[in-house]
Amino acid sequence: MNKTLPLQTTLVYLLTLMALILLCLVLALRLWLWLAPLPEASAPPALLSNNSIQSAYGLFGIAPDTAQSISLLPVSTGLAFRLLGIVAAQGEGADYAVVQVAPGNIVAITEGQEIVPGVRLTTVNNDHLVLERAGVRETLSWPQP
Repeated sequence: MNKTLPLQTTLVYLLTLMALILLCLVLALRLWLWLAPLPEASAPPALLSNNSIQSAYGLFGIAPDTAQSISLLPVSTGLAFRLLGIVAAQGEGADYAVVQVAPGNIVAITEGQEIVPGVRLTTVNNDHLVLERAGVRETLSWPQP
């Protein structure tokens, strides 16, 4: 005795089908976000070569001999390292630095050692370190108060 109308049955069927399609779409997008490859890290900052800088000095009227006497300093590092200490050795001993790589991860390294894979300490100075990452030299200075 309780007959449903064909229009009502068709409408319920279409709404159920659309809800199922929407659910599948949302699940597919969530799965893609979960399984998608991570974005690649940005490239390290590049240092200008001496030749390109010397040619730029010529454009602005600085003599080439003056341009050669100006030394290039490595750029400041973009790594999340923190310089905690520098120990200068007396005589023939090696200088070393104490660096906080991550919270709770503190390392003491000498010149030539790798702090983390791909980042090597090249020079220890009294106020900063010179690091080399992917062939580019960068400085790590004392933290600003």
